[in-house]
Amino acid sequence: MRKFALGLAASVLTFGLAFAGDPMASRYDNTTTLTDAAGAVTKIYYDKDGTMTTVLPDGAKGTGKWAVKDGKLCVTLDAGPSAGMENCNPLVERKVGDKWEVTLADGSKLQVELVAGRA
Repeated sequence: MRKFALGLAASVLTFGLAFAGDPMASRYDNTTTLTDAAGAVTKIYYDKDGTMTTVLPDGAKGTGKWAVKDGKLCVTLDAGPSAGMENCNPLVERKVGDKWEVTLADGSKLQVELVAGRA
């Protein structure tokens, strides 16, 4: 699960076009939750300074960096199977309360939600 969640944090949450302004603003001070088919929840916290923290279902924490480049969200994790490798995907601006589904490379699906506050 740890490997899955860390890899996921590097590549999830993004499909579509970015909007004008700061498309990440709604994520600051809020929580992005990723729920797998078994109900396990991973939390991602994006900070305005370009850093991020992940909290895995078992409570283990990870860190990384993010940047918006050419309409894409680019994430580099500090640990795990993709540590040090930048992963970029098209960015969609979200608002608190938005829910969407993401299909991973292995075909599994995650439910994603942008939740108010740092849960």
